[in-house]
Amino acid sequence: MSDDVKNKILNGAEALFLKYGFKSITMDDIARELGISKKTLYQFFEDKTSLVDQTVVRHIVAEELQCQEICGGVNNPVEFMLMITDSFSDLKKQINQSILFDLKKYFKPTWDKLNHFRIEFIYNQVLENIIKGKEQGYYHANIDNSLTAKFYIHLVDFMMNPDNYTTTSYDFKLVHSEMMRYHLRSICTEKGMKVLQKSNLYQTN
Repeated sequence: MSDDVKNKILNGAEALFLKYGFKSITMDDIARELGISKKTLYQFFEDKTSLVDQTVVRHIVAEELQCQEICGGVNNPVEFMLMITDSFSDLKKQINQSILFDLKKYFKPTWDKLNHFRIEFIYNQVLENIIKGKEQGYYHANIDNSLTAKFYIHLVDFMMNPDNYTTTSYDFKLVHSEMMRYHLRSICTEKGMKVLQKSNLYQTN
């Protein structure tokens, strides 16, 4: 029963954070929105910092599981990257851009955990994808595996850096789609491009 209550709190808090950002939402807001007492809220979370941290960590775990599920259900490495784009866009279009600024400025240890996930897990996923793509003839054989994966991580870093959105109104769905299109077009062989050209990503020029 206690796990059900905790999950309810995490689900409700995540929805509020995604919509309004981390800074503006208070523990009072969360308790009121979920129809629970603050006493109940503090039984599971020491403070707002703890709630933010556990919400982000749960999101990271979910992202890892989703990547693994997608990997097991695709026919080739290009399809994997395209499905990652679709799943990423569905989530990120819900996000208020201020959420990244809030996380980086006010919850630095949690921001660092998110960066570690980006550097370690995403890098390894992309590196493995590149190796498979080259072996199967979807990616150019002469690209450097590690460097290309690092280039991709730098693109993600640009996308996730809130400082890059101070004077623009680009949403994450557009930025991520452009990033993935740029990445795949630069590494795909003719065989890989045939897969890409059939996708929604290629059509949204």
